[in-house]
Amino acid sequence: MKAWKKVSAVLQAALIAFAVQMQYSGSLNRADYKSGMHYLYAQVTGLLGEYSVNGLLIFLLALVFVGWMRQHLGKNLYQRGVLPYLFSFCLLVGQSYRQGGSFSSCFGDVFSAVGFFLAFAGYSVLFHYCIALFLDLYQRAAASGRHPAKAEAFLGEKSFRNVFLFLLILWIPVIVLGYPGNLCYDFLGQVEQGLGMTGYSTHHPLLHTLIAGGIIRFGRLLTGSADAGLFLYTLLQAVVLAAALAGTSERLAKRGVSYSLRLAAVCVYGLAPVYSNIASTAIKDVPFMGAVIWYLLLLEELAAEGIRDRKPIYWGKLVLAQVLVGLLRNNGIYMVVLTGIILVIAYRKKILLLYTAVLPLVLCLGGNAALSAGLSAEKGSMGEMLSIPFQQTARYLQLYGDELTAEEREAIDGVLTDADLVAVSYNPDIADPVKALYLKDSGAEKLISYFKVWAAGFLKHPMVYLDAFFAHVYGWFDPGAVNSIRYEAESDLFRQGGLIPGMDKVLLFIYRFAGYVPFLAVLENVGVYTWLLLILAGVALRGKLKRGVLLAPLFISLLICMAAPCFYLHPRYAFPIMFTIPFLYGVMNGGVTGEGSTDKEEGFSGEK
Repeated sequence: MKAWKKVSAVLQAALIAFAVQMQYSGSLNRADYKSGMHYLYAQVTGLLGEYSVNGLLIFLLALVFVGWMRQHLGKNLYQRGVLPYLFSFCLLVGQSYRQGGSFSSCFGDVFSAVGFFLAFAGYSVLFHYCIALFLDLYQRAAASGRHPAKAEAFLGEKSFRNVFLFLLILWIPVIVLGYPGNLCYDFLGQVEQGLGMTGYSTHHPLLHTLIAGGIIRFGRLLTGSADAGLFLYTLLQAVVLAAALAGTSERLAKRGVSYSLRLAAVCVYGLAPVYSNIASTAIKDVPFMGAVIWYLLLLEELAAEGIRDRKPIYWGKLVLAQVLVGLLRNNGIYMVVLTGIILVIAYRKKILLLYTAVLPLVLCLGGNAALSAGLSAEKGSMGEMLSIPFQQTARYLQLYGDELTAEEREAIDGVLTDADLVAVSYNPDIADPVKALYLKDSGAEKLISYFKVWAAGFLKHPMVYLDAFFAHVYGWFDPGAVNSIRYEAESDLFRQGGLIPGMDKVLLFIYRFAGYVPFLAVLENVGVYTWLLLILAGVALRGKLKRGVLLAPLFISLLICMAAPCFYLHPRYAFPIMFTIPFLYGVMNGGVTGEGSTDKEEGFSGEK
């Protein structure tokens, strides 16, 4: 038995080393080789890769890692669940798209399939151990009783004030050096609407457009320059985000969460470049995140303290937070309503249906309708919701457009302007070029005709649709996807260059460079946060923790990400996940034994 354990450890290390080093390559052509033996030799050596000292070192490190994990964790090793296999699949499929632009690299031929399955086995072994190690560290941190006096003073009763000031001290230098403010492209469109340069549109949340435009108008009124207004807006949104994050720190202290988890959360807030980057960028996602975090804090209060004896002011705050989430981002209403339905199912309380689903929906729809009518706003394009089918159609047209009949082309032209132009415009990384071709006056009849053609194409060439789908969504699940970059929008409305000429380029370099520093890159990688969300969901399910319901808004947000135009470079659609995961890791496990926290609530469907 001991001999077999040693052999299995060697095999596992070999698989891990193979997986880590594997690179996809194009399929080889049999006709290019003198004989079948030469062809077979090229395939096998291409699969195994060249011998290198680096490969040997990786194998030895993997062997030491496997041996150490078996010795120190023993029975605590992560043995059940699908996450290691899911993570392995996501990483390999993502690598296939990053290197070859399609799913075919995984199963292009027999040798590609063999390489895929060997790497899949290696990564699965690696992730079994990594998840076990991560959960062990997490549980140790949650159970830690270490409370250094000075640190506890910082993260204790006055943690809101301390963390709030700490974050502003970190962010303000970036905001000042970037004066009047870094710009996002969407925000520029809102500013033009808010300043009366163009008509209003519901493509952007009207409430935020009015807020941003009003602040910039105010700054221009006081100083005669829109720069002051932009700087004021950036400062105010940073204050909102810092206050929201400080609120999570205060809540962790209130729940008696271990010092280690509280410190880890604050360190992420302070060290992850994405926080200071987004706080110093004029963008609608920052006030939206403030509302999302407030909403999550209220949900946590409900999960921790129960439904009974909730005062009217609590329900009022909950509805207000929900409405703000729905009004500050157009897709926020889906998060609120679907989470409300999940709460009704989880708690089996009919009153929650009114407060967490129906009422916010009515108020958001009514509020947007009133704003739209009062501002004579143009309706946004329905094409915003059809990124995935449009991308699939575009890829199909590129590869098999000549198979379409005249009637099928006419059905596509009735929705997307011109089929040939759709094929040329296809970009697997971003749906905006194809979505821009959507005809807003397309009625229900034309959409039905289009989807008939879309369905027929799927039946003929399903792999094309699968390719287009994975190309569109893999970045949300693949930590190897690059998504750490600072926006570079420019406008004649505001001065460029930062406080000191050229400072904007310096800041851009710094944030880009952070993507090459392993620890910092991990802290702002959307695929990493998705994996952390899935691991935390596993913790909640296995422990039957009622606080698992707090993950509902994040999973809804992940679905919204998948339907979004892209994950291209800056994954702002995933901010609801990225900005709340540190807090949720604290309250999910660390808070269940804290003061004022109960692990059971009447009517909760997950209760034992």
